[in-house]
Amino acid sequence: MSALERAGTAEALDRYRRRAALWVKAGAAVLAAGVALGLLTVDSPGADWVPEVLPYPLAGGAFALLLGLGAQRFARRMRRVLGAGDWSAHAAVALPKGVVVLAGPEPGVLLPRQVVAVKERYARVEPGPDGVLWWCGDPRGGGVIAPPGGGELVWTRPVRRTGARRRAVALAELRGLAERPAIGLPLPAAAAPALPYAALAEAAHRQAVVAKPRRRPRWSRPEPDVRTVAWWRVRGLREISGLSWTAGSCAVSAALLGVTWLGGEGVGMLGVLGLFMAAGACVNVFRLLTSGVSAARLLARTAAAPVPVPKRYVVLADPYSGSPVLVVFAPHGGPGDQPEGALPLLRSSAPDEPAGKVELHGWLDLDPRGRPLVVARSGDRVLWPREPYLEAGTPEFAEVAQWLAPPQEEGVPVV
Repeated sequence: MSALERAGTAEALDRYRRRAALWVKAGAAVLAAGVALGLLTVDSPGADWVPEVLPYPLAGGAFALLLGLGAQRFARRMRRVLGAGDWSAHAAVALPKGVVVLAGPEPGVLLPRQVVAVKERYARVEPGPDGVLWWCGDPRGGGVIAPPGGGELVWTRPVRRTGARRRAVALAELRGLAERPAIGLPLPAAAAPALPYAALAEAAHRQAVVAKPRRRPRWSRPEPDVRTVAWWRVRGLREISGLSWTAGSCAVSAALLGVTWLGGEGVGMLGVLGLFMAAGACVNVFRLLTSGVSAARLLARTAAAPVPVPKRYVVLADPYSGSPVLVVFAPHGGPGDQPEGALPLLRSSAPDEPAGKVELHGWLDLDPRGRPLVVARSGDRVLWPREPYLEAGTPEFAEVAQWLAPPQEEGVPVV
């Protein structure tokens, strides 16, 4: 089994490739707009401000284009490496300057790796409290690291300089990494661990106790019933479709361009910022029209499905994104019942209680991967999903179950 055959890894690589393509398109669009602006105003009277502002879109567009092309190159490398082998679990420590040291497959062998990513992406794969990372690749060349579950991918290369490599190994030894040998064998195929209702309910109540209480703004009103109003009047569906964000970006870019147009001289930087905001607004409008509106309409129809299916639920936080995941159980049963499925939710749709009863509506439509669209209702609230319903027994559910289970229950015996 290769790493790409795992659902979480394939989805993470697909997200990485989409982000790279977006950077390429945005950079090319801004660069083309800058070139067009220069050509159209080369002999225009009153265009003295153009030479002052033109370097900004040209430089910004070129930077975004090169960044996207570089990311696409790393995406091709990741695909080749992840398709050639499977993940292995390694004890790891994070060091300054983007260096990660992995415990090798043999005791006493340490592998210092240099992370090739911006600081924000590197922070997503830093070793957690259990000090474990997944690795796929050639220790002598490039490879990919990820948190357990393979939900975020970062490219790494060996630390080349001898002095830097020795310092990294010495720091890792001081932190006791040499005494924590990791598994060099591939991980077993994803299988859902045992998740009895009683254990998950206890974990959910524990998370609710330590989590900060959610305070809703005083001006926040209950959502209108999606069965009686248009979808765009429902906050959750506006968030899913991207309508609110798109409207905001359009308003800000229009205001900046309007100030530039009416202000005359001395507002060149505002015009550049307005052009960047307008480019982003165009991307948001494209997403809204091509996918956002259709997704919101489908979920509105799903929420209005006439026959509710009662279930018990336990809500747990995804350890990587922090978003709530609704783990669904049979409506009647005992503490040893196993889950029937899972429904990842929007953060704004987290239920008020860590465990309770819920009604599921849907199973009318499927996403492109054949997963059913389901919407949950708890009392008078609609709990809007951020992903389709994951049925027990599928690889996608097994991946999520492994993330939600405590590390010692995953079946990865890291010492």
